[in-house]
Amino acid sequence: MDTVLARKNMNDKNKVWQDAINALIDPAADMDEEESAKYLGKIIAKLKNGKKLSADELEYLRLHEPQLYMTAMRVQHKKEALKHRLKNCKSKQEAQDIIDSAIGGISKEDPDKEYLIAGIKEVEKEFKNSKFYKRLPDTKEDTERQKLLKHLAFKDFDTEYENIWQNSEFININITPIAELLDVLPTFEAKA
Repeated sequence: MDTVLARKNMNDKNKVWQDAINALIDPAADMDEEESAKYLGKIIAKLKNGKKLSADELEYLRLHEPQLYMTAMRVQHKKEALKHRLKNCKSKQEAQDIIDSAIGGISKEDPDKEYLIAGIKEVEKEFKNSKFYKRLPDTKEDTERQKLLKHLAFKDFDTEYENIWQNSEFININITPIAELLDVLPTFEAKA
């Protein structure tokens, strides 16, 4: 009889602990059905607008809507990959090509198409408002032109510096500390 009672007490304690852990993990633990439906609606609206979901929202989906959670994770990974590719762009034209390619790579039959396109559009909006994007040249040709101008500017500088050095009167003079001292001492002329 004591073992049965001990098991019941242990099960009750385990249930209390399990409920406490679930309350910590599940953002909807203290929500009723209506509040939970509103919360899910808010999450879906964020996904449809391409916005980033919070950790609590992702956890809610993981626990209560596993299929939508997989969609949200897929969108998040697609957005991160696009951001990474855009960081390496050399022109606005190249950035637009990458964005167009990302959107074009989504199948018409993809069940997550709406969410994926919204995520890509959100990344595009953020990127085009960044200082990095505003500093980019318009086309690849402009990028090549800028590289060429920089190269020529440095080449001209190096050539000019080399010419000055080679034409310098100091090119073959060994300067020692005694020579430096003699250069700064006053000179006297002897009168006869």
